[in-house]
Amino acid sequence: MSVSDEWEEVHLTPAGWINGSYKHDFGKRVDVPVPKDTVITILRQVTVGAIGASAKVREEETPLTTDASLIAELRAKHGKPTFGC
Repeated sequence: MSVSDEWEEVHLTPAGWINGSYKHDFGKRVDVPVPKDTVITILRQVTVGAIGASAKVREEETPLTTDASLIAELRAKHGKPTFGC
């Protein structure tokens, strides 16, 4: 059993990074609809296995378009996502 196991999603859209669904420790899962113009979603999971242990961070990217140049353009325009909603 983990001491901490949290996750959250962010979505890259033409307007920028949009916070998505998340689950924080001891809280309920919060589902947020994915914006229709999302080009890529990033899921970030942070797990701490034991008290005093280092956090394990995993990020998984899911492209929602095959237009790699659009994804690159929007990443250049809006930078890296911010987690911690």
